[in-house]
Amino acid sequence: MHRTIKWIIAAALVLSLCATSFAIAEESFYLELPSKGITSTRKISVTIPEENPVIDGINPLTGEVWSGPYHPIGVNIDQHPGALPNWGVSSADIIFEMPIQADGSTRAFALFMGDIPSYAGPVRSGRVPMASLREIFGGAWVFYGWQNTVVKAGALVVDVDSWALNMHKDARQGGRWVFPYVEGTERNYANLFHREKDGMHVAPYNVQIDMHAVDSLFDEEPQKRPFKFSDTGLEEGTDVSSITINYKTTKPQYIVDYKYNDMTGLYERYRNGESYYDALNGMATSFANVIVMRTDVSWFNNNNSRPVIQTVGQGVAEIFQNGKYIRGTWVRSHSDKEADDFDSQSARLIFLDENGEEIAMKVGKTFIQIVDNDQSVIVTAGEAIEGAAAQATPKPTATPRPTRTPKPTRTPRADRNSSSRTMEVEEDGDISFGG
Repeated sequence: MHRTIKWIIAAALVLSLCATSFAIAEESFYLELPSKGITSTRKISVTIPEENPVIDGINPLTGEVWSGPYHPIGVNIDQHPGALPNWGVSSADIIFEMPIQADGSTRAFALFMGDIPSYAGPVRSGRVPMASLREIFGGAWVFYGWQNTVVKAGALVVDVDSWALNMHKDARQGGRWVFPYVEGTERNYANLFHREKDGMHVAPYNVQIDMHAVDSLFDEEPQKRPFKFSDTGLEEGTDVSSITINYKTTKPQYIVDYKYNDMTGLYERYRNGESYYDALNGMATSFANVIVMRTDVSWFNNNNSRPVIQTVGQGVAEIFQNGKYIRGTWVRSHSDKEADDFDSQSARLIFLDENGEEIAMKVGKTFIQIVDNDQSVIVTAGEAIEGAAAQATPKPTATPRPTRTPKPTRTPRADRNSSSRTMEVEEDGDISFGG
């Protein structure tokens, strides 16, 4: 009987997804947003806005009503098709997705604060761009293994431990990571991770992190850096009802779709034509803000697995709120001049409109897609967009398969004295495990 009830709930969820009303203009334009040459044409002179005020009872990451300690936890979550469905993602306040391989494979940095789920994952290895994002919000960073390489003096820092030690001289103690760096293959925090056997995930895509255990590691609150918020979102701009980003043109595919739901005012997210839902609770994910953050993406020493992603300075931002689209600018700097990478790591991430004014985030959750400047972004628009190229009518998005109700998550056994190491098979085969 219990199993029957589970499937009835799952079936009801699918029917609600299929019955969802999406905003589609009577005359739609399928367009590729302009991207060529934006690095030279979109740099603008900006005045860095003052910090936004901290308001008691308001989540500084979402603008929603909230109470509790400010304990942001960033988790590296794999976006490989074998890692889907992800655990805990419906609770994340902000999620960043970025390329980690030149072929278009991606990984997410999911930031949890307002609603801490029991578990999150699948947790995978760390990269420097994720470490950089942690600096914006403070708090913990959870990863399982990390990218390491020998870097000559004076060269660009792309190995995680050297980068972290440049920022925080006490990041590693006794040859091991220490909080706020919560790494899963070394003895310090190995007992907070476990491998879930749910029938849907296999190694290396089955590592979960006990989020409440990470939350208990905080002994103080980091500095709050609130966004500016609006209850309504954009009121001007081009009507856009769908967004598509194809990070990788070969299999396995990494196709991201968003469809704007006019009834909820949110963007419902899909991966490879299927609903991007949370394996912990079966909930489909939706976001008040979708931002495409264009930036310089390169590969250290032409190594296709060593991402060098500019997350400090400024670049073009495609902003989607409330079914509207505008092109703006992202800025992360402590000054109006070109930012120094390390000096501006703790600066907040700000999104500006075409006039250089800070854009208010619509109250709710945000998904930020980090892409190379030339990455194709296809939209369904209600009118032509200057500079955008016409595209053929896309094939209809596949109807999501029934959401499978996940089995209850087991509680991992605590084993602080274990010295075992589980070796992962990473795409680049060049990851450090243990100290």
